Amino acid sequence: MYKKMIVAVLVISGILFVLSPFIKESIIINLSKNKSFELTAEQAEQNNTQKASFDFEAIQPPSFMEAVKAGLDRESKAVIGRITISSVNIKLPILKGTTNQNLLYGATTMRPDQKMGEGNYPLAGHHMKRENLLFGPLIHIKKGDTVKITDFKKDYIYTVTSKQFISETDTDVIQETKEKEITLMTCDKAVRTEGRLAVKGKLIHVAVHR
Repeated sequence: MYKKMIVAVLVISGILFVLSPFIKESIIINLSKNKSFELTAEQAEQNNTQKASFDFEAIQPPSFMEAVKAGLDRESKAVIGRITISSVNIKLPILKGTTNQNLLYGATTMRPDQKMGEGNYPLAGHHMKRENLLFGPLIHIKKGDTVKITDFKKDYIYTVTSKQFISETDTDVIQETKEKEITLMTCDKAVRTEGRLAVKGKLIHVAVHR
């Protein structure tokens, strides 16, 4: 009986090990499309007043257990907006603060002082092995493509002006600028890497919600 239990545990563990990447991706798909992230402008504004972490050195590739934990703890308190890039099928919540948990849900802000529509607005996102998840599709973005972000009060429309591969140490791209622009950051490939893809866009239009 004891041996049968051990065999059963080993078999189940083996199955989970094989299936864990697929389960993790399924959880992340579900998280990024979570209906609870559809907030009012007032809720998003309140969320933006909360403190957030920007410890880039603590960021790790998402693990199976982190995805499971995030799936059980679906709070929208960090959500402050949404990003849409129709040309590459990106539609994700924007969360305040770059943390391992926030990155499982969508795009994350990279500086505590950034404001939509003002100066440089940098956002980070994971590049997963399934490239249609999170910021993976940025690999296929082109100059002239449209990027829209919203705080549910206004839509800020940008046009992509550049796409370049840089080192993770090239942090100048996320610093504040006089120009009204957006910077989208992700890893250059879906493994632990020192390379980054940086996409820049300039603000071309602001539309007020009615």
